[in-house]
Amino acid sequence: MLTWAVIRRSAGQVRAVMGGVYALDFGAILMLAHAMGALNPLLVDVLPEIEPIVVNAYRRNADPS
Repeated sequence: MLTWAVIRRSAGQVRAVMGGVYALDFGAILMLAHAMGALNPLLVDVLPEIEPIVVNAYRRNADPS
């Protein structure tokens, strides 16, 4: 359950430039998970899998069309 909470909050831990979001900040997410007591191997394995989903969601929301 805590792992899911970290994943939901990870969408706010991004790396961005003027062109928009280009990645998740894994360091910040792992520190958040540690602080929440949710740092585990499953979270570490799943982060690279959810990164493109979050980045693409930011891109879709930024698209003015």
